[in-house]
Amino acid sequence: MDRIYFSDKNILTEFFKEIKDNGQLKSWRKLASYIGTARSNLGNYRNGNLLLSEERFLKLLDLINEEKRPYFLNNLMRKNKNWGQIIGGKKAYKINKKAFDIGRNIAYKNRSVKYDFDINMPLSNELCEFIGAIIGDGFTNKYKNLYQIQISGDKKLDKQYYNDTLKVICEKLFKITPKITTRKRGFYFNIYSKRLFELLTKRFGIPAGVKCYSIKIPDEIIKAGNNFLKFVLRGMFDTDGGIGLDKRKAYKKPYIRINYTSASPLLMNQLNEILIKYNLPHSTHKVNNNRAQQIQINGEKNVKLFLSNIGFSNPRHLDKVKHLM
Repeated sequence: MDRIYFSDKNILTEFFKEIKDNGQLKSWRKLASYIGTARSNLGNYRNGNLLLSEERFLKLLDLINEEKRPYFLNNLMRKNKNWGQIIGGKKAYKINKKAFDIGRNIAYKNRSVKYDFDINMPLSNELCEFIGAIIGDGFTNKYKNLYQIQISGDKKLDKQYYNDTLKVICEKLFKITPKITTRKRGFYFNIYSKRLFELLTKRFGIPAGVKCYSIKIPDEIIKAGNNFLKFVLRGMFDTDGGIGLDKRKAYKKPYIRINYTSASPLLMNQLNEILIKYNLPHSTHKVNNNRAQQIQINGEKNVKLFLSNIGFSNPRHLDKVKHLM
């Protein structure tokens, strides 16, 4: 991994101050232990005498409030992890260019890329479910040379789904083990990968940055037909859908509803049309002072239709509907 530093030493000071002020780790000793180093090394990182490895930088970044991360990400700089050796290597190369070129050609033929996968891999149920999770509660962005993909959820209710479903999909399809962080306000599933960023943004057209007003199901998946759409919708409802039980006295027993809410007109129009194709009755409402739209699937009969045609993978939802399955 690369070595990380900041364009201005004052920003480095702010970075560590923000970590300390956030209060999750209340001593420098605990912070050093958290990133797997000695306290003396942590002092060198804080003073800029040592450059942070990318792995340690990302662990520290997870301790900073989410809204403040872009400031630090936009001011970071990188050096190759062997940057000191590179300077000496350039001098050695000048002395014996021919021998170096022979060795380089051999290495090129035998090269391997870590976390390499085919961006044009065929559509699959797993890939579509992952895309659905990104549409539902995902976020992706680029900060200079750092590419981040994040899905957030409830740290108690969603943890099993993220570990047993999404993590497994990432390891199988992308050969990447996500960095999973639990914080006071939620559960964060992070992947730092340029290649996955490009798969999402270039192949599937998912907007980087704020996407809530413009996100939609990718055209490639729409054209591929109902089976793949089923898994996109499953990922969407698993991450950003809800199940409500209306226990008012007007109902003999709790009245069940499944709902999905979004501020993207494109997405909600697609979802409405797909549910019609599945012959799945539903209702549509404006919510949040008309800033968003909600689709509801109402009553046991229609919820059973949803379960047979689309279904859930997230245990938090499965527990609520198990009596209907």
